[in-house]
Formats: sequence, C-alpha cells, structure tokens
Amino acid sequence: MKAAFFALFSFAVSALATPIIAERQLETQANEIDQLTELVKLHTANINKTTTAVQDNPSTEQQNAAAAALAPDFEAITEALKAATTSVAKRGWASLVEARTGGGGGGGACPQDCLLIKIQLLVWEIACTLRFVIVKLGLACVLAYLKPLLLALVGLIKSLDKVVVAVLILVKSLLSLVLGAVAALLLELIF
Repeated sequence: MKAAFFALFSFAVSALATPIIAERQLETQANEIDQLTELVKLHTANINKTTTAVQDNPSTEQQNAAAAALAPDFEAITEALKAATTSVAKRGWASLVEARTGGGGGGGACPQDCLLIKIQLLVWEIACTLRFVIVKLGLACVLAYLKPLLLALVGLIKSLDKVVVAVLILVKSLLSLVLGAVAALLLELIF
C-alpha cells in the first residue's frame, strides 16, 4: 500500500513539476536568444560602420578590400549562430513544446509568441545589415561569407521551428521583404 502511495505521489509531483521546468527552460532559451541578438548587433554595427566608410560605386579592388575587412565580423556571427544552434539542440525542444502546450501559463516566462518576436528581431538585424552590404558592395565580393552565415541562421531557425511553428515560413518572407530578389538567389543556394 505504501509503495503504491509513493508511486502515485511521485507521479503527481513529476506531472506538476514538468510545466514549471519547461517554462524555465523556455525562458532560459529566450534569454540565450537575447544574448545572441546583442552579440550579433555588435558585429552588425561593425559591418555597417565598415560598409559606410566605403565610397559609393566602389571599384572591384575596393569591394574586395571591404569584403576582406568585413570577413571577421561575418565569421563571428556565423560561429555565434552555430553555437546557439548547438545549445538549442542539446536542450530537447520537443519536451518543451509538449509541456508548453500542455497548459500552465507562467507569469514571467517568455511564451512562444515572445520567442517568435525575439527570432524576428534577430533575423531582421541580420537581414537589414546584409541588404546594406549587398547594395553598397555587391553580392559577388561577400557571397563567400554570406552563404555560411545564412546556413548557420537557417540551422538555428530549423532547430527553433519545433517550438515556434511556421518560423521558417516567416523567415523566408522576412528575408524576401528585406533582401528582395537577392533573397531568392541566396535561399536557392541554401535549400
């Protein structure tokens, strides 16, 4: 009898604790996205500053020199996105989704809508900077840096898509809006 009581009690405690733990993990993940966005903003500020310094209608040599100067920031963003993707993959989003949709609203936790907004801000920051660089310098000189960066961004988005349904559709439309016709070419390289 005691064994049945303790088994039932432990089952009830674990059932009650799962949504709370999932809320905390979701909030931690949202904080990680915030930290990633701040890191990306530092690098995009450097990219924008370097790109602004380039004269209008630069020669091929100037474009290549500017692209070489931008390379460390593009690579740093790419590595940060890869690290975030690894972190997301380790946390096991599937259990978070089940607990999150299974009920239990938390007061301070970041719900899925909040996480979606954070992802939009991250993608918007990267896309606007890419558009500025492509308009100012052209695509050819920075393509070698953009492809790994976009692959890393897509990797992060795919890992988050388990939590925020249809995030890939949102990202595709956002990139198409910001980058215009160039987005179709870049997305063809990735997908």
